[in-house]
Amino acid sequence: MTNPQIHIDPTLPVIPEIQYTLAQFEGNKKIKLSFTDSGALISDSEKAGIRISRRFITNFCAGKFGHSENLGPDGFIELEDGSPDYISTAFYMLACLQEYDSNVSHDALGRFPYSKSYQSRFKNAHQNIVQHCFDKLSQTLNVPARTTKSRFFLSHDIDLVYGSFLQDGFYALKRGRIDIILRLMMNVAISKPDWLNIDQIMKLESEYDVRSTFFWIVNKSQTEQLKNADYDFKSAKIQNLVNRVEETGFENGIHKSVSSESFQSEISKFQKKPTINRYHYLKFSLPDGFDQVEQSGLKLDASLGFAESIGFRNSYGLPYNPYNLKKRKQYSFLEVPLHVMDTTLFKYNDSDVQKSKEMIFRFFEANKTDCVLSVLWHNNFFTNYKYKGYRELYKSILVYIKESRFETVLQHELSQYAIK
Repeated sequence: MTNPQIHIDPTLPVIPEIQYTLAQFEGNKKIKLSFTDSGALISDSEKAGIRISRRFITNFCAGKFGHSENLGPDGFIELEDGSPDYISTAFYMLACLQEYDSNVSHDALGRFPYSKSYQSRFKNAHQNIVQHCFDKLSQTLNVPARTTKSRFFLSHDIDLVYGSFLQDGFYALKRGRIDIILRLMMNVAISKPDWLNIDQIMKLESEYDVRSTFFWIVNKSQTEQLKNADYDFKSAKIQNLVNRVEETGFENGIHKSVSSESFQSEISKFQKKPTINRYHYLKFSLPDGFDQVEQSGLKLDASLGFAESIGFRNSYGLPYNPYNLKKRKQYSFLEVPLHVMDTTLFKYNDSDVQKSKEMIFRFFEANKTDCVLSVLWHNNFFTNYKYKGYRELYKSILVYIKESRFETVLQHELSQYAIK
């Protein structure tokens, strides 16, 4: 097919934003657009082939980013006649504009709260809305329908390795299980704490022919009442594990600590420079969080997810280059959004394992195409005391991946999603 032809109204004040969104659309549909004076007109005019909402343009230029000001009753930015504006809606969600709303108070950790999001308002966190917008835009431009089977990105944040004796021990004490307490004590005594189980995780995943990424914290200090690692990243024991991860075909990443230390300083503590980050506690806000990743020179970030809910924080299923609102162009790094996290279910949703399983698989089944589904399972959730049942729940995810013949991807395989 010939390249679809586009003509952007040169009088529009949001040309960089339209160009950014169309670039993401090109990557999604694996096409190239031709920009000519005779192409389909993108404008706020009633005569345009692809119309842009005047109200959204006005709000954007005025810095009014709240979803109550921009999204209509169906969760889309609307044109003046009430029909959806697919380009503006896709941009609003890809750029995470709701998180720039100055009227929203962040939570105690400085994070954008799910309770203040449009996903909470419309109950649509499980919906790949940007993909829907791109599909609708492709119909307008007569681009052939194209879907790809979803893939999985599996990861493990290594926050604590010595916490089992206290946390699992307290669980056992409440149940009068002295035998468990004695066993936990013995494991500590022989320097094999139960949460130092990286080899076991890799062995389990290898049985299902999948590989994952392990995120390590390089700082042990405690800041602002928040804990960093309880292990010394430089110790021989941890370094041996870090090396073994790579030797067995798995991958490592940096888990940016909550200390004030710079990315560059923390990265320097790795023997081999990492290419991917995830913020500890998902503790970041925009634009600072993205700015710091950009300045670090890292190629990937995997932090864009809600702590309190599974699903899409940006309503898009694929890795993508986020938008730099200050410079009005895309960031150079690739964001790999986070969709499913064990602590979301255990801590924030207070769900039992069966309900958690049902919730996870409803999300998977709703998004079997056009996604890289990112799953985070902490190492402590592989023990069967305080977190009883979560190892088996993760195993059921591995079974689902294998039986449904989904592929899993590692960091080096994600570069195909980057927009040059």
